[in-house]
Amino acid sequence: MSPETELSRVRMALDSSPELVIVTNTPTPYRISFFNSLQNALENRGARLRVLYCALREPHRHWDLQLDSQNYPWTIMAGLHPTLRGWHAHINISVIRHLRLGRPTWIMSAGAWNLPTVLLAAQPLIAGEACRIFWSEGHARAVLHPHGPIAVVRRRALRSYSAFAVPNEASARFVRREAGAKARVILLPNTVDDEFFSSPSTVDRALSRQKLGLSPSTSLLVSIAQLEDRKGVTELVSGYERLAPELRDTTVLAIIGSGSLKAVLEARAQALTCGEIRLPGHLDQMKIRDWLWAADAFVLASKLDPNPLSPIEAAFCGLPLLLSRQAGNVDELVHEGVNGFVIEEHDAVSVAAILRQFLLLDQTARQRMGEASSEIANRAFRRRNVAERFARELIPDQRR
Repeated sequence: MSPETELSRVRMALDSSPELVIVTNTPTPYRISFFNSLQNALENRGARLRVLYCALREPHRHWDLQLDSQNYPWTIMAGLHPTLRGWHAHINISVIRHLRLGRPTWIMSAGAWNLPTVLLAAQPLIAGEACRIFWSEGHARAVLHPHGPIAVVRRRALRSYSAFAVPNEASARFVRREAGAKARVILLPNTVDDEFFSSPSTVDRALSRQKLGLSPSTSLLVSIAQLEDRKGVTELVSGYERLAPELRDTTVLAIIGSGSLKAVLEARAQALTCGEIRLPGHLDQMKIRDWLWAADAFVLASKLDPNPLSPIEAAFCGLPLLLSRQAGNVDELVHEGVNGFVIEEHDAVSVAAILRQFLLLDQTARQRMGEASSEIANRAFRRRNVAERFARELIPDQRR
């Protein structure tokens, strides 16, 4: 049976409707919201959703979780959660019982390919007749082990799946390289709260800028990123420092987030003789939206970034995007010269060149770019539409 035929097959048992079970590491606000939309989309096609979480939280995540907002059956499975050199493993032997109990039609595993629980859920003896889907965000520019023994084991693990759900074309290319050119791939973009993150009115933008103490003539560049090397925050600061003094004098760079480089970046911000770098730290969603509404552009200079959510939020807020080539969703989000620019190399010279190119644009050109970003976000990343497209892939109209 071909992967496509297996994916489309729906077991229409008399006593139950088709069921999609998602096995993933932890609950997150954006995934909960998407799962609610997916549950609605599946229900409209006579199917249902169940979610199995490996753990409630991971040490490096600080989500504000609203668990009671989940409109689908969900379980946090019993298990062990060792941390090995920064890798947060999940070992949930109980996944066997949960999968055998429900006999799902599809099992979709999300997270790292090498999580013990994910590997367990993919075993035919455990999955039974279910179609096994891997929800992969990896791509060639972000993979840690492109060659060697780990790469061999990864390919073998991926080739055990029936199909793949991927957020962007970079991930699709990677999956086909790893699992074979004939691998069945479904596009499943990551989504954000597209009702909360939206283009501000003139009044809302003015109020947000007033809160942040910005004058009408000041350009604000906002980056939302962990203060770690892989996010290119040092190169971003260095690129800003390379701008001509007259550009820096009228430009504020804000990097929102926390991490191990905070003290280093704070020292460099204090040492500036002109211009301003702000490091407001980790912020809640409401304050992040204030920064995005006040901003003139969003910038992300990542060196390693499978599929960042922050530029999607920025696009919905109608901002021009200055995005690193290393970001997995750069091709979907940035149309060069239309709604932003791509930082091709992760070094200070390249970052400075892109910052300068944007800052020299007049207000009309900036506004056109922001409007184009909003159109791209609404066309490709609106949560309800993404959920409906995915449900249609699982249950095509002729199979309903």
